[in-house]
Amino acid sequence: MTASGTISVVVPTYQRRERLLALIGALERQAFSASRMEVVVSIDGSTDGTREALQGLRTAFALRTMWHPRRGRAAAVNTGIEIASGDLIVLLDDDMEPVPTCLEAHRRAHEQQTQLGVMGAVPMAIDRNARPATRYIGDKFNRHLASLALPGRQLQLTDFYSGNFSIARGLLLDVGGFDEDFKEYGNEDLELSLRLSRAGVALAYDAAACAVQHNDKTFDMLAADSVAEGRTAVLFALKHPDVVDRLKLGTFDHGPRLLRLVRDGLLRVDKRTSGPPSWLLALEAVLSGINPPGMATFYRLAFGYLYWLGARDAIGTERNAGRSTDSLSRLARDLRQ
Repeated sequence: MTASGTISVVVPTYQRRERLLALIGALERQAFSASRMEVVVSIDGSTDGTREALQGLRTAFALRTMWHPRRGRAAAVNTGIEIASGDLIVLLDDDMEPVPTCLEAHRRAHEQQTQLGVMGAVPMAIDRNARPATRYIGDKFNRHLASLALPGRQLQLTDFYSGNFSIARGLLLDVGGFDEDFKEYGNEDLELSLRLSRAGVALAYDAAACAVQHNDKTFDMLAADSVAEGRTAVLFALKHPDVVDRLKLGTFDHGPRLLRLVRDGLLRVDKRTSGPPSWLLALEAVLSGINPPGMATFYRLAFGYLYWLGARDAIGTERNAGRSTDSLSRLARDLRQ
């Protein structure tokens, strides 16, 4: 990207009006010139007043919005990219709040290299009154960000996220954008990163291109995300069988033996369950009110179990539809599918 280049900030959003407005307010405070940027908001079927709030908004930069029926994040991002006009695309999720230097840092990162995609830092803000599940997710992810920033750290496939990501618009279009078969939470960004890497695009992490992430999901929502992530991991693996061992799907026999034994027992008991079981949601509600020692272990077990529940459900769905799951035969056996 040249110094005179333009930036399109593309924001997919669903049911997060207040968070989205905070994001737009943060974009108003960017060091990057408002005359050289536009913000494209792709509203993925929101019914919370997002569309109406944006219609009456006046901003220093060009603000473009479109509403469409809910189709999932991948399709929402693609819709935004299609109408964007900037040389550089910066993707921001609707729960992000970019620091004033975020866009300028993204621009600088692309000055010397054109075949590049840049992940900006997305530290999770953890309020002192945060729910135990939110604190667990935030602490875990912030430790991961710290590891990404270590000198010489090589990015792995599962490190990638696109909630704060920049890339030349042409490169993104060349690989076909996001795969819209991914309609629920998870793995659409990992699948994109694989195609980008295979197309010769280098992927890098830049802590200076920072946007603070505000995670306000309840345990019920996080549990549903974990199940969906397991299902979409199977979708990813069936599209690209050669990467199974590089995904979380390849880690079923990893981790402490005791936790694996408990997980396996739960999977046997909940043989017909395809979503977060009510007993687990009720148990977490009780435990989070008490917040006893060991909650981190509880969440590690719970979210892991839910992921595998989703993977098992997806494998079963594929088999029932008559589609081959040969590349996941070992995992299907482990899951007793």
